[in-house]
Amino acid sequence: MTFNSRQKCSQIAKSKCPKKTSYLVLPSDEGGRIVTSSYEPLLCADPISFTPEDAKGIQHPHSDPLVIEVAMGEFDVERVLVDTGSTVNVLFWQTLEKMGVTPEQVKPEIRTLTGYNGIAKMSMGDVKQQVRACGVTRKTKFVVIDAPPIYNTIQGALWIYAMQAVASTYRLYFKFLTTTGICTLYSDQRMARSCSVIEKKQRKTEDA
Repeated sequence: MTFNSRQKCSQIAKSKCPKKTSYLVLPSDEGGRIVTSSYEPLLCADPISFTPEDAKGIQHPHSDPLVIEVAMGEFDVERVLVDTGSTVNVLFWQTLEKMGVTPEQVKPEIRTLTGYNGIAKMSMGDVKQQVRACGVTRKTKFVVIDAPPIYNTIQGALWIYAMQAVASTYRLYFKFLTTTGICTLYSDQRMARSCSVIEKKQRKTEDA
């Protein structure tokens, strides 16, 4: 994974964004939910739709998760799992370290989380990051976990809601409205399958 400032990674999730991109920051509360305000720019009114052509180029059948790339501050972060079943957004400590974040910047708030591998972990605390996808930015609250990462971050239901996104597991993408149109952010199927292999190996090691 590459964490060089503004450097694109080789395993990038392709996105179809309008050429004229406006960087939009919408206010949110502590839970990551959107706070309605009078100065909030209006999103486009185009309907979000799905077509059979959208599924072309995907290997079927599949049970692959949505794995994308997003920008966090000055870094492009790949291996980002979009998990509609996660009630929190998760950032792994190894990822934060590579971004130059120090333990002092993590707000202490210990809680127990049960991860995608079924194992309970104690969190280090919370941290907030500006997460940008297809020109839309959300200030996002993450729970920080110090554990061997399969993914760099897990974007849960709160982030998906804040993005007003609609996901399609079949087509391996999700769509959301911007001020200039509809953005389609595609999952990297090859990366998703690679992560699934790593997860299975990790589970075997932990069960041994």
